[in-house]
Amino acid sequence: MKFLRMLSPLNPYAMFPKNKRCAKIVKEFIHKGNYDLIVCRYIPEAMRCGLLEFANILVIDVDDNPCDVERTAARTSRTWRNRMYHRYRVAIIEKVVDKIQRACRFTFYANPAQATYKNSAYLPNIPFYEYDLPLVKYTQTNPRLLFVGNMSYGPNAQGVDKFVENVFPLIRQQILNVELHLVGGCNQQAYLDKWSEIKGVKYMGFVEDLKDEYREARIVVVPIYGGAGTNIKVLEAMQMRRPCVTTTYGVRGFSEYFADNKEILIAEDDAAFAEKVVALLNDEKQNHDIATKAYSAMKANFSRKAFNEIVKQSLLNTTC
Repeated sequence: MKFLRMLSPLNPYAMFPKNKRCAKIVKEFIHKGNYDLIVCRYIPEAMRCGLLEFANILVIDVDDNPCDVERTAARTSRTWRNRMYHRYRVAIIEKVVDKIQRACRFTFYANPAQATYKNSAYLPNIPFYEYDLPLVKYTQTNPRLLFVGNMSYGPNAQGVDKFVENVFPLIRQQILNVELHLVGGCNQQAYLDKWSEIKGVKYMGFVEDLKDEYREARIVVVPIYGGAGTNIKVLEAMQMRRPCVTTTYGVRGFSEYFADNKEILIAEDDAAFAEKVVALLNDEKQNHDIATKAYSAMKANFSRKAFNEIVKQSLLNTTC
């Protein structure tokens, strides 16, 4: 069916299939009300519910752009056939997303580089948790790294696996007692079996209280090499006053706000990733400097107040 849908490349419902039952229920519900706007998160979900019919009052929080998801699939696919398939889909989906974008009343993007339409705005992700943890104390903690994220999501699992396989051993060569805690769901048993065999790596799954994990961690690592949108994991680490080491892809969408070696550490390759982590694990002052600057920059640009103001002004302007 995926191949057959490509025979109608410019039909949004060919690329993002409509669920007839969902669309019927949503349509009946909308007709019963008198709505100024309909708001939906994600383009595929809007299409699944048949909301293109109401495009003139439809607001979509795009967040994960489907084009980015396909680009990641094209880059990481193992076979030539799958790579070509996803590259073709990228070309089609770019046109379909453009068509949907122009039809909608308004769209929000989590990446500022993609909010280029008149009827769009940059709406940054913001940390869900608003705990104010103190700076980490080296005398009371072990050299522990933390990753927080849904590892059932491909780019997260692939990034963690690359870190565990290529970066973590380089760190252990210099700091033997280093630990890595992985927090979040994972439905890929092959990864879990592989990670469980590596000394120092501990899969925690879901935990009762994230504060406890952040409190005991000296550094948060975000080894992301694909996916879409912006990484809220970076902002959450800053909210918790823990320095973050990530990749050039992981900081995408944040470069205007966070500078390398100032509010964040950005690694170009595996060796650099390990080097930056080791430096932070050994240097409490550098750890505190980066965490403090990152916390201030995050609060200034990614607060709930700033988020609410963007939404309010965008929707007020679009309903005029």
